[in-house]
Amino acid sequence: MDDPKHYGLEMMWALQKRNVDSKADVVILLVHWFLTKKGFRNVGVGDDKTLDNSVEQSELLPEGWNGNKTSYALRYTLNNELYILHGTVSEETLIVNLLQAKTVQVSNAAFNLNTAVQSINSADVRLLFADIGAQITRLDRELVKPLHDGGTKNSGSQTSARSAGSNAAPIRNPSYGEERSRLQIGRGQLPQVGQADLNPFGGLGGGMLMDPLRGMGPGVRLPGARIDPIGPFNRNNRPFPDPDHLPPPGYDDMFM
Repeated sequence: MDDPKHYGLEMMWALQKRNVDSKADVVILLVHWFLTKKGFRNVGVGDDKTLDNSVEQSELLPEGWNGNKTSYALRYTLNNELYILHGTVSEETLIVNLLQAKTVQVSNAAFNLNTAVQSINSADVRLLFADIGAQITRLDRELVKPLHDGGTKNSGSQTSARSAGSNAAPIRNPSYGEERSRLQIGRGQLPQVGQADLNPFGGLGGGMLMDPLRGMGPGVRLPGARIDPIGPFNRNNRPFPDPDHLPPPGYDDMFM
C-alpha cells in the first residue's frame, strides 16, 4: 500500500482478515485502525469505565473483539484518559459511539453497511470499502474531532452565549422578516407601544391596549398607545383619555 495516509491498515487487515466475517467487522476494524493512527491505544474489550494503568496498551485489536455480531465494546486510552468505543448493528446500519469516560462526552457516526462496505474478503484492504477516503474523513470529523475540539457543547456554554452583553446581534422575528433591537426602557426612552400590531403575526409586547394607571404612572400616554379604560365611571369622573376621544357637540344634551 503506497498511500502514507493508509499506513498500517494493510498490516491490520493481514492480521485480522481470518477473523472478519461481516461488514460490521470491516467497519470496526477501520475505526480501530484510525483511532490508533490518532494515538489511541487499546486496553481490552468491555465497557468498564475504570482505568488500570498496569494494563498493557496495544495497537492491535484484542482477542474476542468481534465475539458478539450485533454489538461491540472496546476500551482505549489517550493521554491517560479512558475512552469506550461502542458499536451497535441495527438492520443494515452500524452506529458507532466514542465515549470519553471522565467528561462523559460522546461522539457518534452511523454507517450504512451496504453502501459503505462492498466486500469482506478482498486482498486489497482499500477495496473493502466503496470509498475508503470518505469513510476516513467521516471518522475524523464525526468521531474524533468532536471530542478533541472542545467536545459537545453543554447548556452552560449556550446560556453564556445567549446572555452576552448589549452589543449582541439584534433579534430577528422570522415570521415578520424584520430585525428589531432589544427593548430598552430608561430615562428619556419610552417604548413605542402598538408597533407590534403592525406585524400581522404578532410580536414583542402584544397588542395596543395599555393601562395608564399601571407601570408608567397616571396620566402618562405613550406614543402609539390607545387607552380602553375599565368602567363603568360616572360622568364627572371620566378616565383619561376619553375612550371615545372627542365627543360630538351637544354630548350632554339628551334631547339632541
